[in-house]
Amino acid sequence: MTLDAIADNFSQELTAAASGQKTSLPFIVHEIPSSSLVPEGEVFQVLAMGGSVFLNALLKKQRNHFHPLRRDSKNTEIFKTKEAFLAFIEKEIDQSVRFVALNFAYPLEPVFERGRLDGVLVMGSKENGFEGLVGEKVGEEIEKRIFKKTGKKITVSVANDTICLLLSGLTEVRRDEEIAAGILGTGMNFAMFLDKEHPVNLEAANFDKFPQSDTGKIIDKHSASPGMALLEKEVSGAYLYKHFNEMIKRDGISFPPLSATQELDGLLEDPHADVYPLAKMLLERSAGLIAATIAGITKYKQKDMTFVMEGSLFWSARYYRRNVRKMLLSLIPEYTVTFIKIDDSPIYGAAKLIA
Repeated sequence: MTLDAIADNFSQELTAAASGQKTSLPFIVHEIPSSSLVPEGEVFQVLAMGGSVFLNALLKKQRNHFHPLRRDSKNTEIFKTKEAFLAFIEKEIDQSVRFVALNFAYPLEPVFERGRLDGVLVMGSKENGFEGLVGEKVGEEIEKRIFKKTGKKITVSVANDTICLLLSGLTEVRRDEEIAAGILGTGMNFAMFLDKEHPVNLEAANFDKFPQSDTGKIIDKHSASPGMALLEKEVSGAYLYKHFNEMIKRDGISFPPLSATQELDGLLEDPHADVYPLAKMLLERSAGLIAATIAGITKYKQKDMTFVMEGSLFWSARYYRRNVRKMLLSLIPEYTVTFIKIDDSPIYGAAKLIA
């Protein structure tokens, strides 16, 4: 199957999902307020958590711009229970603010209520069990906790990291332009707008209308989630080095197994090395599938696109972006795709939930 065919398949999956059909793309539609919840000149707070670092920022809204007043970071704790999580958040929320946005990088089912986006926690992950919080609206639980402890009513809006990455594009790109977002590092995902008030988390890792590689089938079979996230298992940093290890074992190549995809990228430093062609092929194949995904989104939108991108594989791997761009010129010559990186996107993207 060609990359053209894969791009067409992705575009067709989007079309079907947007019409309510079940596809390999979960296509999780969110709703955001049509206007700012935060009054002009008011200070509000943004929290971002889910990776190894917890971010805490105070921002002031002035003339549709965000002015940072404070930004702190620290290592994220492990939250086994709802009580542990709420106690932590209670300590972090500034007593002066009325509005809080939470970038919460865990599986959420979006809920739009009382004029703001919230999310029901679907399950814990990354060693965080959140016992007692699963099945609850995260923002609402925080609001209730603060009211119980202080008597103060606050508004808390919540979305996951992919939606916040997409929304961060609104701080640098005009709202009438077409914005999408992509994460390609340890994992992968994409998001886009249906319209100005409805961002969509595609959960693109689950796309399956492409041919799995032989090594991908082996990796999937022995993974913690067989049959799921098939595209992610072919393209992302969590898995690419495993493809290399399977291939050298299969082909009897005398070379030590790799422990990270960064090491795979390092093999491109020496074009004369015996394993150079293998490393080059794996990274180019990943870039091709990502290009097909981006082309599929662009074909669906039928417009020039700006993609807010995040992830070390996309931005740092040798020749990766160059290969993606080269393939896009062949796949969608009629459209222009621009890639941007936004500093502090977890903070500024979450800020767009409420301001």
